[in-house]
Amino acid sequence: MSTHQEQAEAAAAAREARLLRNAEATTGTAASALVPSIPFTYTLPDTLRIWPWDRKISPYYRECQADSVAWLEGFKPYSPRAQIAFNKCDFSLVSALCFPESSKFVLRSCCDLMHTFFTLDEFTDPLDVEGVKTLCYATMDAIENPDKPRPEGENMIGEIARQFWQRARKAAPPPCEERFVNAWRSYIASVILQAERRDHSYICNIDEYMVSRRDNIGSDPSFALLEMSLGINLPHEVMEHPTIVALARDTTDMIVLANDMCSYKKEALTNDADYNAVTVVMYNEKTDVAGGIQWISDIHDDIVDNFLRLRQDVIHKTNGFPSWGEEIDRQVELYVDGLGMWIRGHDEWNFGSGRYFGDEGLEVQKTRQVHVHY
Repeated sequence: MSTHQEQAEAAAAAREARLLRNAEATTGTAASALVPSIPFTYTLPDTLRIWPWDRKISPYYRECQADSVAWLEGFKPYSPRAQIAFNKCDFSLVSALCFPESSKFVLRSCCDLMHTFFTLDEFTDPLDVEGVKTLCYATMDAIENPDKPRPEGENMIGEIARQFWQRARKAAPPPCEERFVNAWRSYIASVILQAERRDHSYICNIDEYMVSRRDNIGSDPSFALLEMSLGINLPHEVMEHPTIVALARDTTDMIVLANDMCSYKKEALTNDADYNAVTVVMYNEKTDVAGGIQWISDIHDDIVDNFLRLRQDVIHKTNGFPSWGEEIDRQVELYVDGLGMWIRGHDEWNFGSGRYFGDEGLEVQKTRQVHVHY
């Protein structure tokens, strides 16, 4: 057996073990990996208690889910058992909740994007930094050259990325397509940086973590598909206005912080919580889990207030926010409304999928209590 084949088989085994371990961790029973400071029960704050967007889901959810899952399974990225664990996370649901106004064509692309994101995540997590670079660069080349056949012997993630973008870009106006490609470049750079820090067991300070995580969470590529889902075509001049940039950044930060509070239990149980805001805050602020979550909740509240204030500037053209004419203004307001829907949709997915809480998600959403069984 060649060294390359041995490495590929070892990586596949590590992926399967991680998927199955993560699935077990959502039940809170993997006590051997529990970090000592995690409490038996902790409370998740209701960070969206004043959020003006309500839950909405695409009518194309089930159809696009079936098509996208079948597409991914066609690559046979996981064993049957691991594929079941992967599918339980329901990455199509986050698309249906975050892009509820999308056409069926674009929603399918959104589902494919989520499957591409999370497959790359599963493939790179067991690898050292050089292995991570190889896979990330393959996806970047595929995104930049979606009509070019992938080289023989390359990891399947290159072809997954190529097929996703070759199809999705058909609905992207040129500025949006350019933004997506640039966003993907930043995204893979952050995945590589995360691998470097993981190799050295490095816990960031809070500012370092947020700067890196803004790219690593994958929101900017997703926001390009948000444009596509809304059928808008905004020039770079508009998207680069400081208020629009700040609204997108606030959206990203809320996604990061909510994601990390919800994922902390699963990651702690699998000894994989070093790259999580709760751990970063605990380490840097010398506090416990409850203190870390409260610190994050307070910051999240400030971001909510800032987002809603900036949204008023967009609507009323105050504090220097300009008008670009009736049609562009209409599209800008649609985009900002879409960002608001993204926050609600992502929060609903945190509890509605099996990703973080298994079958207990809706109960956790109702009670806000997270139980860890020792």
